[in-house]
Amino acid sequence: MTCRILKLAVCTLSCAFSGVFAGPGLADGAAKFLGNIPVDGEVPADFAKYWNQISPDRECVWAQVEKDRGNYDFTKCDAIYNWAKQNGVLFKFRTLVWGSQYPGWIRNLNVEETRDAITAWFDAVAEHYPDLEMIDVVTEAGRASENQYHSAFGVNNHFIEALGGDNDGDYKFVTTAFKMARERWPKAILIYNDYNTFQWQRDVGIKLINTIKKNGAPVDGYGLQGHDLMATGSGPTNCLNFNMLKRYLQEIIDSTQIPLYITEYDIGTTDDDIQKKCYSEQIPLFMEEDRIAGITLWGYIYGKTWASCNAKELGCSGIIRDGEDRPAMTWLKEYFAEHKADTKNKWISTSEFPGEKPTGTGNKDSTIQNPPLAISNACHLQANTLQAYDVFDLNGVRLGRLRAYTMDEAVLTLQNTSDIKVQGVYMLRSVKNGTVKSVRIAR
Repeated sequence: MTCRILKLAVCTLSCAFSGVFAGPGLADGAAKFLGNIPVDGEVPADFAKYWNQISPDRECVWAQVEKDRGNYDFTKCDAIYNWAKQNGVLFKFRTLVWGSQYPGWIRNLNVEETRDAITAWFDAVAEHYPDLEMIDVVTEAGRASENQYHSAFGVNNHFIEALGGDNDGDYKFVTTAFKMARERWPKAILIYNDYNTFQWQRDVGIKLINTIKKNGAPVDGYGLQGHDLMATGSGPTNCLNFNMLKRYLQEIIDSTQIPLYITEYDIGTTDDDIQKKCYSEQIPLFMEEDRIAGITLWGYIYGKTWASCNAKELGCSGIIRDGEDRPAMTWLKEYFAEHKADTKNKWISTSEFPGEKPTGTGNKDSTIQNPPLAISNACHLQANTLQAYDVFDLNGVRLGRLRAYTMDEAVLTLQNTSDIKVQGVYMLRSVKNGTVKSVRIAR
């Protein structure tokens, strides 16, 4: 079996039976996640009611964790990570290398010292979180012009030289960071994340992705920050023209040939109708495009998001205001409720691009012999599509739901879970096609 790129992991084996069996959030049962971020650094009590993936805002960035060199404080990051593990919510680490969020003491280091500091930071994160599933490895390194990057790479710091340089846009420093990450997290989904990648600087993002792939960077996904999905200019604020968005998205897909993640989706406007219109046009496009593995909304409580609507009203991208759903949130709930039947069959992110070689293992094809799991130790890849399987005891009582890529893998998952402590015979039933299989568990 030829390995395929790991595009998503809605629920790992470790959380297959934790918390609510059917999984949290509006996107329960979908092969794609619908995620969000904490509010003021904390996870709200209603988070899992809506979202099944979480990205920290700045709670896990280097500037937060290592304020004093050599002293690592993961407390704020731990709170989000542990909550995600306990509630069966997919956690994405954000971020390892970002030109806008690093400790101030870095500015006093030379190239060699900066290299040592970066290495120590990677090692500290790997020691603290050895089982990360998704990681934003590098954020906002797009080269908008000569020696000008989307974030402050090379400004009062030696990040670029410390990681190998950037010879006229070859992005060696980005490639090095991805190789360092793969050494420490052989199974994680490694993502490059950037902004202005839909409307204004698609070419910058496309060139970066293709360049680091050519250089051998083990990049598994391209994170597109969805902050530029509204029209700009002298006219009234409105949604980005739908046909233009479709064309832009197709250009990115065709040019990069890599799984995509919508990493920071928000529609900042005080106009309820416009926000709803953008959501209702754009979210279905992303959910139904099989090259997109998941969507992370960038905040949901009005007044608590970063968008300011031209400094008129802070947090205007929020979709719950004063405890009440804005029309965009109402639409979001209705959309997922109406498409529940389709989520098990249609919203699948498993297309293999013609002629593409797996990026997770460099430039060589990789083969697993009779893999017992979708993610094996031999290869950071998956086969087939994520499916849902209901679990019953012999009395017909539904115990919950797990997710796996094949019935055989679901059997192994059930047999190996520690959450079922009573030996006996259990039944798996495929949600997709009704196939039933008995599983004997011995304890």
